[in-house]
Amino acid sequence: MKRQMDEFLAGVGFYKLSEKNRKILWTVLLVSLAVHLVAGLIFGSIVIMRALSEEKIVFSVPPTPRKSYEPRKLEHKVKVQKRQRSSSRPTMVPRMVAMRQSNVSLPDIKVDQRVINTSFQPKFKSVSGKGVGVGLGTGYGIGGFGPGVSTFDFFGIRGRGDKVALLVDVSTSMVEEQMGGVEGYMKVKSRVGKVIDALSEGAIFNVIVFGDASDAFFKKLEIASVKHKKDAKDYLRPFNTEGNWGLAQGNVKAEGRGLQADGGSTRLDLALTAAFQQGANTILVISDGAPMVLRQPTQDEYQAYNNKKSEWEKENKKQIQDDKNDAAGGKMEKVWIPDQPARPPKKGPPKEGEAPDNGSPAIPGHWEERWTTPPKKGPDCPIPAPKAQYWNLTEFLQHLKLLHENYYLAKGMKPPIIHCIGYKIDKEGNAFLKGVAKEYKGQYKKVNTLGK
Repeated sequence: MKRQMDEFLAGVGFYKLSEKNRKILWTVLLVSLAVHLVAGLIFGSIVIMRALSEEKIVFSVPPTPRKSYEPRKLEHKVKVQKRQRSSSRPTMVPRMVAMRQSNVSLPDIKVDQRVINTSFQPKFKSVSGKGVGVGLGTGYGIGGFGPGVSTFDFFGIRGRGDKVALLVDVSTSMVEEQMGGVEGYMKVKSRVGKVIDALSEGAIFNVIVFGDASDAFFKKLEIASVKHKKDAKDYLRPFNTEGNWGLAQGNVKAEGRGLQADGGSTRLDLALTAAFQQGANTILVISDGAPMVLRQPTQDEYQAYNNKKSEWEKENKKQIQDDKNDAAGGKMEKVWIPDQPARPPKKGPPKEGEAPDNGSPAIPGHWEERWTTPPKKGPDCPIPAPKAQYWNLTEFLQHLKLLHENYYLAKGMKPPIIHCIGYKIDKEGNAFLKGVAKEYKGQYKKVNTLGK
């Protein structure tokens, strides 16, 4: 057992030392313990002696002095109070005192903060009146400072507006010789550019062109920033220049909100549709004539024609049959067609409603089969078939009424104001544009000459 104990202790680090080293280690431990005990006694004694020698601090409250009035002073005070009560001056009453502004707790107003990128900086001036704001159609806008309403001089028509749509006729009739040609139309575009430049940066606007179709530059009304103004003028500049006559296609669609149209030229109806769709409250129009908007015959007109045609065929049944028998015959032969040289594109604008003449390629000579003796035709019905007709002013205003009921009145908005300029316009177009401006509380002016 002892042997096993010695082997166990031999495994501990202390017992691995030699006997001499173990004695030295025991001596160091005992000396260290003695030094710590002596140091603890010394410092403990110092702390106890200091605590016993300190003087206790006692707080004492002096007796409260009793205030007393001398007899003479008390008598004087009573007399003063009696005289004040008998005086005729008004009695002092408690007054309401307003707290400082910093002590007032205002309600928390939740605002959907959005950033509008614009170079518009409001200028505060001492003016009377109400601030007018500009909505962007997305639930937020610029307002309260007044500059959102922009004044304009549109070929002599002066007015104000904050949601402005400029409708410019780019049909080829605007550059005909009697209209001043291309040079005269350049003056028109220059004057429109000045109107754009004069718009306040707090306003929103768009430029919409129309010819055989209509095209809106912006998809929605945009802030009249410096960049947007420049872009709009750059968009307008190329129209009715060499190789870019009129407008055959555009991005404006009727959407079936008004009367059904079937093509035409000078499509002011489409341009106004775009302005109404975008919510413009001030519309400026310049054109050289009445819009030529086609409409197909109505069902009643077709029915009336078919009834009259049936009656005529019954009355002329024998003659119609005889003519059919005589109409047989005719002779076709092959004919040589000589070479046709290439033809270059025609310079200058085409007639309104006509496609631009882009020339034709060279055609080599060839044989064609043609009628040398045409067959006899049967009798034609003398009753004219119904044809597509152009809208008159009444139909055009009916179309606009349907539009503003959909795009304005349904949203609780007032119909727009429409100002019209008749540029070297004929009598019919003059009456047409004047009627549109009158119906929509706008002004109309005929312009025959433009300065530089």
